[in-house]
Amino acid sequence: MTTIANLYRPGQPPQPIPAEQFALPDASGRAQVTQAVADALGCHVSLLDVLASGPGYVAYSIFDCEGDVNAAVIPLLKAVTKTEWGNENEDEVLRGNILVIRLT
Repeated sequence: MTTIANLYRPGQPPQPIPAEQFALPDASGRAQVTQAVADALGCHVSLLDVLASGPGYVAYSIFDCEGDVNAAVIPLLKAVTKTEWGNENEDEVLRGNILVIRLT
């Protein structure tokens, strides 16, 4: 299996990022919030939010982001997390840059 990392920016295709600078969640499913993730998302580490994590994947966003809706990442997150993501509830709308690291 290979670890891949992609940065999803609203309205743009996914941008591959070298995955070696990121870590997948540990055995308990806990993801690490690191400076490398903050740099990729263009924010301070204190603003990072773990959207979802589990065996073989983690998705990060910027906490309470007011940016554009990021619809491109929704199908991937649905497939990886087996959870519904969408625009039904304003609090659940995915906005701004989202970094997804996963095993393929």
